[in-house]
Amino acid sequence: MDPPPGEGNSASGLFSQMVHIYYLTMHVIPKQAAEMAVVENRPVVRRVVLKIGSRILTGGSDRLDTARFKSIAERIVGASGVETVIVSSGAIAAGFATLGYSAPPERVQDRQAAAAVGQTKLMSRWADVFEEVGRDVAQVLLTNDCLTDRRRYVTARQALSALLEKGVVPIVNENDTVSVDDIMVGDNDNLAAMTAALVDADLLVLLTDVAGVYPRDPRDDPSVVPIPFADSASELAAYTYKKTAAASIGGMATKLEAAQKAGSYGIPTVITSGEDAEALGVALRGGATGTYIAAARTPLVARKHWMSVQNRPRGAVVADAGAIAAIRRKASLLPKGITAVQGRFQRGDLVSVVDETGVERARGLVRYDDRDVERIRGLHSSEVGPRLGEDGGGVVMRPDRMFIVEDEG
Repeated sequence: MDPPPGEGNSASGLFSQMVHIYYLTMHVIPKQAAEMAVVENRPVVRRVVLKIGSRILTGGSDRLDTARFKSIAERIVGASGVETVIVSSGAIAAGFATLGYSAPPERVQDRQAAAAVGQTKLMSRWADVFEEVGRDVAQVLLTNDCLTDRRRYVTARQALSALLEKGVVPIVNENDTVSVDDIMVGDNDNLAAMTAALVDADLLVLLTDVAGVYPRDPRDDPSVVPIPFADSASELAAYTYKKTAAASIGGMATKLEAAQKAGSYGIPTVITSGEDAEALGVALRGGATGTYIAAARTPLVARKHWMSVQNRPRGAVVADAGAIAAIRRKASLLPKGITAVQGRFQRGDLVSVVDETGVERARGLVRYDDRDVERIRGLHSSEVGPRLGEDGGGVVMRPDRMFIVEDEG
């Protein structure tokens, strides 16, 4: 970059050059270096999970925009050697008008009905545009049970892998008609992170109506540019803002939460613009676009990742300070340290371990049901067998079936 015009060696010219050098040093060079590092450090992309928000598929209107669907399909097929799973929002946006609403309804039951009507329209649109580019699609509707139940989780993983091996593009969505809690929080971002884990994706791409994570709200400062790179989603937690569109729920906070979950399994995330027709193609080629959030350097093994990404464990046990300290040292959770039992659960279910202030400290696969834990809590391990009439080993959770929730900040 040429220096700004100056006045030879005059004081004003020298000052101008010094200002220019300072700008290069503080802004341009670090940004270029960060972008180069992002590209150089990215893994080879062979399998991608792509999440697309409602506003991208409607173009900000109240109707699905076929041109948006077609553009996405073309870029997916054009990414040679890359398998793609789509997590698609848009069912409510596709269905509310059919039911006579002028805008997306607010009542849960009305949104469920709109989703039921709109899901068929949404899938029809995806099927049509992919047929034009020579690919088949498959509808995969997931509920929270598919992700919290270990056996269903494995079954879903096998089904998605089989579809990808056959060259089919899976279109994943929440089963909104029956997923009451999920439809209220609009958690397709986190669903995409879970799906990325299911299929062992190399990259999670979150297409949204902004170009990435901004250091300032672009509505207040139109000149601001996205942060190109972050080592983790937690670095970006301060840079969030709320959605204002009725058709979509959530915002940057849920995307960063999804990126954190994906990163824990070794999957990096790109948050980039769905309004820019080229951004997706750049992401699939491993180029720099939007905000790239690196994966954890020590990713979790599959079972522990499954534990970490679940939104709602079956129940909880309350543990005292000594027990919390012990499990953080990789020790088992013993009955002696349990002071209370919350919720209903069975042996083998995923259960939270919370401290006496209610903060979740761990989660794991429990070895007794809730009634038996209630009967043995506070006992020494040697007292468990006589109390229950069977020898369960006196361990409520083993460390190899437990995930420690790290302290934030």
